[in-house]
Amino acid sequence: MKKPVSFSILKLLPISKGFTGKLPGFLALMLLVAGCNLFHPQDDTAIARAYNNYLYHSDIKHILPPGTSRADSAAIVQRYVDNWIRQQVYLHHAKENLDADMREFEKKVRDYQNSLIIYAYETELLRQEMDTVVSESQIVSYYENNQDDFQLKENIVKVVYLKVPLDAPNMGQVRRLYRSTDPDDLEQLEEYAVQNAASYLIDDGSWLLFSELLREIPIRTSNQESYLRNNRHVELNDDYYRYFLNIMDYKLKGSNSPLAFERDNIRKIILTQRKHQYIDQKRNNLFQHAAQNNSFETFF
Repeated sequence: MKKPVSFSILKLLPISKGFTGKLPGFLALMLLVAGCNLFHPQDDTAIARAYNNYLYHSDIKHILPPGTSRADSAAIVQRYVDNWIRQQVYLHHAKENLDADMREFEKKVRDYQNSLIIYAYETELLRQEMDTVVSESQIVSYYENNQDDFQLKENIVKVVYLKVPLDAPNMGQVRRLYRSTDPDDLEQLEEYAVQNAASYLIDDGSWLLFSELLREIPIRTSNQESYLRNNRHVELNDDYYRYFLNIMDYKLKGSNSPLAFERDNIRKIILTQRKHQYIDQKRNNLFQHAAQNNSFETFF
């Protein structure tokens, strides 16, 4: 049973009339020395009141770090109680002056708190129990059965690309290698890029947005589709770098997006569907269990 503390100082706090927000400087000291046992009370007594709300020992026992001096403890407690009373006074005033519709905030806060609790519980359930392995066959099956969902919204390309300083060595070798599709040549080109390139992409299996590539290479075009149709091997330079680009393949906006470009997206979709199915099943199971045990009833 929580009881208000019997310190006379609490009776002197005119919280509802004329309170200035400044607690007496000796309040925190009294709280610390009263019974020499502030944070180890025999019963949970109150240390402050604002209207019908009370602040208890248990509410503030966490605020003092171990080893805090008596003087610092007094200041910390005083500041905490001061802030609590200020908040309660302002909250009381707000509630008194809100119309009925605005008071729905309290219901919304309770609903939000319930949502947070449920979300935390379901997140932990998913972490512990849901299977997160998505096989390649599941990805391929989803892709094949949902072709209409995979229409490109942007142009994509498959390229070999290097950005090298103007004074980089063996440019003639680079010109030969970047045009090649031979795996040995590409491996040799990657070894060169590791040593000399400012940036590069040498992976003939990866798709990327053409717009992303244009941020790396100073290509100027107002018609991406036309540029892709009419260019394959591109060599450019600016004041500092030389750029080598081999457009090995491309797909235009509006066409079917290739599986390799959608693989990660499909995996996320499958996991999201699996998560919803798992949570729905879990909720239904809990409801059925509660019903079988007469854990709820209605009165209409």
